[in-house]
Amino acid sequence: MGEPIENFVTIVKSFRGVERSVLVSRNDGPPVIILHEIFGMRVAVVAFAEMIREAGFRIYMPVLFGSTRPKEGQRGKARGAAEFLCVMRQFRVFSANEPGPWADWLRDLVDWACAESGHAKAGVVGLCLTGNFALSMAASARVGAAVMGEPSLPFVGEGLHITKSELATVKARAAQGLEVRGYRYSTDTLCRASLFARLEAELGTGFSGESIEVAEKLHSVFTEDLRDSQGRLRHNKIREVIQFFERLLAP
Repeated sequence: MGEPIENFVTIVKSFRGVERSVLVSRNDGPPVIILHEIFGMRVAVVAFAEMIREAGFRIYMPVLFGSTRPKEGQRGKARGAAEFLCVMRQFRVFSANEPGPWADWLRDLVDWACAESGHAKAGVVGLCLTGNFALSMAASARVGAAVMGEPSLPFVGEGLHITKSELATVKARAAQGLEVRGYRYSTDTLCRASLFARLEAELGTGFSGESIEVAEKLHSVFTEDLRDSQGRLRHNKIREVIQFFERLLAP
């Protein structure tokens, strides 16, 4: 049937006894790992990944649940939500300080992506459900730049959805120059401004958070809500992310 996405191949990887498909772009370049949102692999996530790929980065997109074939529309969202419900316990969505088993798996993916691409450092992008994972992944010395797109866990209460040990490591790395960026829409009630305030308090100058001013209620900064109803970009933050990766991941 061929590959599910043009410009990408599917590689099955197993870490810690858990096997998942990883969509890897066919080009060479510094590695950037992009994590999909709560509805699984969506057309909008792939479109975002393509923008990063076209800038010269080798993209790695693990399919944490559901199909490798991108979904779209409301029916696709419903299917993705059903697939997520089957594995929700793995993500510890109500935990303030426990990301669950995926954090270790994703750090192993970082190590593999660096080895496979031949580069010393990787960039990581987490989105919505996986936004906080970018912070956990930054505990790996292989992560050279981390982007948290509308990080939304825990679903209830406050917290960073990261263990105390991981946070201590990330703080130490930030003190040595690690940079983490966060993006949210100003009207977002899932990714609250208080989370960015906490990250600034913990990481100091190692964290730069931005709330993009909008009037309507929006959530997905880089995917579903990137464009308005006329197809126009709501902001230029993808260019900013690309420049961030170019500065920190260039060989």
